[in-house]
Amino acid sequence: MREGVRAEVGDIPALDGLRGIAVIWVVAFHFAVLREGDAWVGALHGLPALDALVRSGYLGVDLFFLLSGFLLALPWIAHANAGLPPPSTRAFYRRRARRILPAYYVQLVLLFAVVLPLLLGRTYWRKDLYVYLWNGVAHGLFLQGTTPLTSGSMGINGALWTLPLEVQFYLLLPFAAPLFLRAPRRMLAGAIALSLAWQWAAAHDLAPLVALELRLGAHWHWAEATVREMLAAQLPAFLGHFALGIVLARAWLARRGRGRWPGAPLAAAAGAALLAVSIAGLVPLPPEHMRIVPLAALTLLFYAAVANRAKVVALVLGRGPLALAGRISYSAYLCHLPILAAWNPRPSIFAGWASLPGFALVLFTVSWISWRWIEQPFLRGRGADRRASPSPLLSDAADADSPATGIPR
Repeated sequence: MREGVRAEVGDIPALDGLRGIAVIWVVAFHFAVLREGDAWVGALHGLPALDALVRSGYLGVDLFFLLSGFLLALPWIAHANAGLPPPSTRAFYRRRARRILPAYYVQLVLLFAVVLPLLLGRTYWRKDLYVYLWNGVAHGLFLQGTTPLTSGSMGINGALWTLPLEVQFYLLLPFAAPLFLRAPRRMLAGAIALSLAWQWAAAHDLAPLVALELRLGAHWHWAEATVREMLAAQLPAFLGHFALGIVLARAWLARRGRGRWPGAPLAAAAGAALLAVSIAGLVPLPPEHMRIVPLAALTLLFYAAVANRAKVVALVLGRGPLALAGRISYSAYLCHLPILAAWNPRPSIFAGWASLPGFALVLFTVSWISWRWIEQPFLRGRGADRRASPSPLLSDAADADSPATGIPR
């Protein structure tokens, strides 16, 4: 899909780097949370501003969702601007499946066949066979967000909560894109209003749905707070993220060809300031709506990056380490938590100051192998349609957005 999007709208150098930032942010967040007592995490405590930034790494998922909305909507907008028929829905679904399914299913096989036995013993499944069977089925069908029994991915790969949201967005996009073309402002306002309403309802209402989940989980004694946390991570809560990405794609295409955007530095400065204020906890909003301010900040920073044609932006985001991290971001997003889970009980491995470099080396190696030998062959596989239009954490330019999804994960 990188070739597909480039054929439609040209190259956007910043996107790989933005994906790289998103996945590094998510991974750093999980490393800091799960490796308390680590030498690197201890050093991080001595740098309060950086510590706050790293511990806000769950916002990397918000950036992934913006990327998905932006990239995947571009072909619909480009076709409409050129007076062409919309992209093929069937071809779009095929490409999405080739993009996310192979690496995702390989990760599931390794999760159940390697990581769980390492953590719980080879006969882990005998104790709660039906629990692991249902987790396998639910994850295979992207239904892990339906109950607390599966939403945490057995406490090993909680980042997988974002994958169902990405898949649901893919299913909706061919039908929603024409509505955004006709009434972008109303659609954006409606999506943001629905997101805010769902976030509030997940925290304070939805009583029948909460009661149903509690009855289903009576055997496991699920707490109401656990159920509400799961509901707060459903697609309606993030529709505003995807909608903002779509509207940004429309704005970017409208500006393309007009040269440098003089407002880019101001937008970047405003976004950075707003992000700093929100991370510092200086915005008086209800807890369920706290992500709306950093989302606004990320929107400004995102658009400033893609609309800025300065050479330094293309150099920093379009090449080098950030771009490389962006290319392998989907696999890194899928496997970083299982690697941490398998490593943490073995403190002698990469101990002391070797911990972070060692983890980074293992994660990069596994992610690159997955990207090179699993993701790429399927994207280039037989029957791949590279001419048609196109998603962590996050590839095809339009496909590496997944990251797929979700964070943290």
